[in-house]
Amino acid sequence: MTAASILRFIIHTEDFLRAYLQSDRLPEPVYVRIPPEAGEPDDHVWAFTRAIYGKDDAGRHFHFSTQARYLAVPGIIHSAAFDTVYLIPGQGALCTYVDDTFSAGTPTFDLAVTAAMQDYNTHRPDRGNVTFAGLIATTDDAGIRCSAGPYTSTLRPAPTSDRPQDRLASPTALHSLATQLLWVGRCARPDVLTNATNLANLPTPTSLDARHANDTLAILTRRPITLHFPRLHRPSLHLSIYVDYSGSATSPPAKRQVGYLAALTNDTHRFSLLHWVSHRPRRVCRGSTAGELLALADAYAASFDFRLLLQELLNQRVPIDAYTDSATTYELVTSFKDPADMSGKNDLHLLRRALLGGDLAEFNHIHGNDNPADALSKPSFSRPAPTAALSTALTSGTLTTPVVSHTTTDGYRNQPRAGIDLA
Repeated sequence: MTAASILRFIIHTEDFLRAYLQSDRLPEPVYVRIPPEAGEPDDHVWAFTRAIYGKDDAGRHFHFSTQARYLAVPGIIHSAAFDTVYLIPGQGALCTYVDDTFSAGTPTFDLAVTAAMQDYNTHRPDRGNVTFAGLIATTDDAGIRCSAGPYTSTLRPAPTSDRPQDRLASPTALHSLATQLLWVGRCARPDVLTNATNLANLPTPTSLDARHANDTLAILTRRPITLHFPRLHRPSLHLSIYVDYSGSATSPPAKRQVGYLAALTNDTHRFSLLHWVSHRPRRVCRGSTAGELLALADAYAASFDFRLLLQELLNQRVPIDAYTDSATTYELVTSFKDPADMSGKNDLHLLRRALLGGDLAEFNHIHGNDNPADALSKPSFSRPAPTAALSTALTSGTLTTPVVSHTTTDGYRNQPRAGIDLA
């Protein structure tokens, strides 16, 4: 979406019809016991010569069936970042997920993709304005806008009781709503993702949890937000990552949360969100600094792939800068001190090498109130509640972050350290 908006590409989605029946024949048949409902003799079996739904490798087989067709497009290559992305630098890209395809490119590229798929039976394609699983993307002169409004309007509140501590007689309604909120949060509304993550898979949900889910649903309906992918000015593009960690050495595992977001922005402070995450830490962090280092390392690793794909499409270098509201983390990364919690030592070494080598062009320390990732590490029903920095950025369409202190690659390489006299 981001590259398509900048390069004024045509966006195009297409869905295969009875996809696995259009895959290549299997090297040998797959024999399946016939279900009793079919009414076939007990001593008979079915033999399938095509991939069938439910088999572990069915999607993989279909992927390789179509891959050869896509790679036959003149000039197209495999992306070095993602196995399911094919592209022509500066002309367009095609992304596939089993039987769903999304492409963006020039009219010539769009025509070539259409020709590659003409031998397949597909549903009616969408061009310019596309709809996928309740999400709508529309194109206008200002860029591309993505909204989950139509999907959100179909969601229904979960039942509650008068006493918040009462366990729900049947958690099915809450789990269903939490799953739907998780889909919206991951695809179109990062401001509710942390709520959905905390509400999903609760073992013994209570009426209070149902109220939190209903409050999250109310946020979606009361404060509609459309993700905007503006037509950013190319010469000043840079990829910014914001991170936050919630938890301490004494916090129970359920109260620890890693959150980060990656956005492509430029000197006008307009931005396009590329990726956002809110989840439990993937390993034990004995303190908040180790958690912050883990969030930084994860965000940097994820952003590296997105940057590689953007650079392939845009044919230009896109620098990465990082932001944290932890003064201790900033001091550790920009100095040569060892961390008190050695579980974060590998993450610290990764970040220092990235800053020294120039892959991480700039590292910034900001105030917590200005950190949009704060809403990705704390649910809205936590105390204290997360800051409004993310909601403000999504509503205004600009991401302006006052910096307390910063270090660039050149400064990290050449600036004298305190206590060292080079005279």
